[in-house]
Amino acid sequence: MSTHTPAVDTGPYRQYAHLLLQHHRLLSEGKDQDTETIEEEMTRIWDQLDGVQKQSLSGLGSDLSWVRRRCQLAPRGRRPEEVTAQDLQALVKAREDSDWHALLHHLRICCAKLPPFQLAYLRGSAYKEVGLSELATVFCDLAAELQTSHGMIENPIAGLSEAWASPTGPAGP
Repeated sequence: MSTHTPAVDTGPYRQYAHLLLQHHRLLSEGKDQDTETIEEEMTRIWDQLDGVQKQSLSGLGSDLSWVRRRCQLAPRGRRPEEVTAQDLQALVKAREDSDWHALLHHLRICCAKLPPFQLAYLRGSAYKEVGLSELATVFCDLAAELQTSHGMIENPIAGLSEAWASPTGPAGP
Protein backbone atom coordinates (compact mmCIF):
# COMPACT_ATOMS: atom_id res chain seq x y z
CA MET A 1 0.00 0.00 0.00
CA SER A 2 1.22 3.45 -0.82
CA THR A 3 0.72 6.71 1.03
CA HIS A 4 -2.04 7.40 -1.52
CA THR A 5 -4.30 4.57 -0.33
CA PRO A 6 -7.29 5.81 1.68
CA ALA A 7 -9.74 3.68 3.62
CA VAL A 8 -12.51 3.57 1.01
CA ASP A 9 -14.78 1.19 2.88
CA THR A 10 -15.73 3.73 5.51
CA GLY A 11 -19.21 5.21 5.37
CA PRO A 12 -18.07 8.84 5.16
CA TYR A 13 -15.66 8.15 2.27
CA ARG A 14 -18.29 6.34 0.21
CA GLN A 15 -20.96 8.93 1.05
CA TYR A 16 -18.69 11.76 -0.03
CA ALA A 17 -17.72 9.97 -3.25
CA HIS A 18 -21.40 9.39 -4.04
CA LEU A 19 -22.19 13.05 -3.36
CA LEU A 20 -19.31 14.14 -5.61
CA LEU A 21 -20.81 12.06 -8.39
CA GLN A 22 -24.27 13.59 -7.83
CA HIS A 23 -22.68 17.05 -7.80
CA HIS A 24 -20.83 16.26 -11.04
CA ARG A 25 -24.03 15.10 -12.74
CA LEU A 26 -25.95 18.24 -11.73
CA LEU A 27 -23.15 20.49 -12.95
CA SER A 28 -22.90 18.50 -16.20
CA GLU A 29 -26.63 19.05 -16.75
CA GLY A 30 -26.27 22.80 -16.12
CA LYS A 31 -28.20 22.62 -12.86
CA ASP A 32 -25.72 24.65 -10.82
CA GLN A 33 -28.51 26.13 -8.70
CA ASP A 34 -29.50 22.63 -7.48
CA THR A 35 -26.11 21.82 -5.90
CA GLU A 36 -26.44 23.73 -2.62
CA THR A 37 -27.94 20.86 -0.57
CA ILE A 38 -25.29 18.44 -1.85
CA GLU A 39 -22.50 20.92 -1.10
CA GLU A 40 -23.78 21.40 2.46
CA GLU A 41 -23.80 17.63 3.03
CA MET A 42 -20.29 17.33 1.55
CA THR A 43 -19.07 20.02 3.95
CA ARG A 44 -20.61 18.14 6.88
CA ILE A 45 -18.96 14.84 5.89
CA TRP A 46 -15.55 16.42 5.11
CA ASP A 47 -14.72 16.78 8.80
CA GLN A 48 -15.17 13.02 9.30
CA LEU A 49 -12.45 12.15 6.79
CA ASP A 50 -8.74 11.68 7.46
CA GLY A 51 -6.02 13.40 5.45
CA VAL A 52 -5.44 10.58 2.97
CA GLN A 53 -9.18 10.29 2.32
CA LYS A 54 -9.43 14.04 1.77
CA GLN A 55 -6.53 13.95 -0.70
CA SER A 56 -8.14 11.05 -2.55
CA LEU A 57 -11.56 12.70 -2.73
CA SER A 58 -10.06 16.03 -3.78
CA GLY A 59 -8.38 14.14 -6.60
CA LEU A 60 -11.65 12.49 -7.52
CA GLY A 61 -13.27 15.92 -7.70
CA SER A 62 -10.45 17.04 -9.97
CA ASP A 63 -10.92 13.98 -12.19
CA LEU A 64 -14.64 14.69 -12.52
CA SER A 65 -13.90 18.33 -13.36
CA TRP A 66 -11.65 17.08 -16.18
CA VAL A 67 -14.62 15.15 -17.57
CA ARG A 68 -16.82 18.28 -17.41
CA ARG A 69 -14.08 20.28 -19.15
CA ARG A 70 -14.23 17.70 -21.96
CA CYS A 71 -10.67 16.50 -21.32
CA GLN A 72 -9.07 19.94 -21.23
CA LEU A 73 -6.19 20.38 -18.80
CA ALA A 74 -6.87 22.16 -15.54
CA PRO A 75 -6.21 25.89 -15.90
CA ARG A 76 -3.58 25.81 -13.14
CA GLY A 77 -2.44 22.24 -13.79
CA ARG A 78 0.94 21.06 -14.97
CA ARG A 79 1.90 21.71 -18.55
CA PRO A 80 3.44 18.88 -20.60
CA GLU A 81 6.94 20.29 -20.21
CA GLU A 82 6.56 20.24 -16.40
CA VAL A 83 5.98 16.48 -16.24
CA THR A 84 9.32 14.81 -15.49
CA ALA A 85 10.67 11.41 -16.44
CA GLN A 86 10.51 10.49 -12.73
CA ASP A 87 6.80 11.40 -12.68
CA LEU A 88 6.19 9.13 -15.64
CA GLN A 89 8.24 6.31 -14.12
CA ALA A 90 6.19 6.56 -10.91
CA LEU A 91 3.03 6.27 -13.01
CA VAL A 92 4.31 3.16 -14.76
CA LYS A 93 5.39 1.63 -11.43
CA ALA A 94 1.99 2.27 -9.84
CA ARG A 95 0.32 0.55 -12.82
CA GLU A 96 2.73 -2.38 -12.74
CA ASP A 97 2.22 -2.77 -8.97
CA SER A 98 -1.58 -2.53 -9.30
CA ASP A 99 -1.45 0.29 -6.76
CA TRP A 100 -4.69 1.86 -7.94
CA HIS A 101 -4.77 4.91 -5.70
CA ALA A 102 -1.15 5.72 -6.51
CA LEU A 103 -2.03 5.25 -10.19
CA LEU A 104 -4.87 7.76 -9.88
CA HIS A 105 -2.54 10.20 -8.12
CA HIS A 106 0.16 9.87 -10.77
CA LEU A 107 -2.37 10.12 -13.60
CA ARG A 108 -3.26 13.56 -12.23
CA ILE A 109 0.41 14.56 -12.17
CA CYS A 110 1.10 13.22 -15.66
CA CYS A 111 -2.21 13.95 -17.40
CA ALA A 112 -0.68 16.61 -19.64
CA LYS A 113 1.42 13.89 -21.28
CA LEU A 114 -1.39 11.37 -21.86
CA PRO A 115 -3.93 11.15 -24.66
CA PRO A 116 -7.47 11.73 -23.31
CA PHE A 117 -8.67 8.24 -24.27
CA GLN A 118 -5.82 6.60 -22.38
CA LEU A 119 -6.36 8.83 -19.35
CA ALA A 120 -10.12 8.15 -19.26
CA TYR A 121 -9.60 4.41 -19.71
CA LEU A 122 -6.96 4.16 -16.99
CA ARG A 123 -9.02 6.23 -14.57
CA GLY A 124 -12.08 4.08 -15.21
CA SER A 125 -10.07 0.91 -14.68
CA ALA A 126 -8.52 2.21 -11.45
CA TYR A 127 -11.83 3.38 -9.97
CA LYS A 128 -13.32 -0.02 -10.76
CA GLU A 129 -10.41 -1.77 -9.05
CA VAL A 130 -10.81 0.26 -5.85
CA GLY A 131 -14.49 -0.63 -5.70
CA LEU A 132 -16.01 2.61 -6.94
CA SER A 133 -17.83 1.14 -9.93
CA GLU A 134 -20.36 3.96 -10.22
CA LEU A 135 -17.50 6.40 -10.68
CA ALA A 136 -15.64 4.04 -13.00
CA THR A 137 -18.61 4.19 -15.34
CA VAL A 138 -18.17 7.95 -15.85
CA PHE A 139 -14.62 7.43 -17.13
CA CYS A 140 -15.36 4.24 -19.07
CA ASP A 141 -18.25 5.97 -20.84
CA LEU A 142 -15.97 8.87 -21.71
CA ALA A 143 -13.29 6.46 -22.98
CA ALA A 144 -15.90 4.73 -25.16
CA GLU A 145 -17.04 8.09 -26.52
CA LEU A 146 -13.46 9.13 -27.26
CA GLN A 147 -12.66 5.76 -28.82
CA THR A 148 -15.65 6.08 -31.15
CA SER A 149 -14.86 9.66 -32.14
CA HIS A 150 -11.09 9.24 -32.47
CA GLY A 151 -10.76 5.71 -33.79
CA MET A 152 -9.98 2.40 -32.14
CA ILE A 153 -7.02 1.99 -29.84
CA GLU A 154 -6.58 -1.72 -29.21
CA ASN A 155 -4.73 -1.57 -25.92
CA PRO A 156 -4.67 1.77 -24.11
CA ILE A 157 -1.86 0.75 -21.77
CA ALA A 158 0.38 -0.87 -24.35
CA GLY A 159 3.71 0.83 -24.63
CA LEU A 160 3.50 2.89 -21.44
CA SER A 161 6.83 1.60 -20.14
CA GLU A 162 8.59 1.88 -23.48
CA ALA A 163 7.21 5.32 -24.34
CA TRP A 164 8.17 6.72 -20.96
CA ALA A 165 11.60 5.16 -20.81
CA SER A 166 12.91 8.04 -22.87
CA PRO A 167 13.90 11.20 -21.00
CA THR A 168 11.27 13.23 -22.86
CA GLY A 169 8.43 10.77 -22.22
CA PRO A 170 5.54 10.28 -24.60
CA ALA A 171 4.32 12.92 -26.97
CA GLY A 172 1.83 15.39 -25.56
CA PRO A 173 -1.86 15.39 -26.49
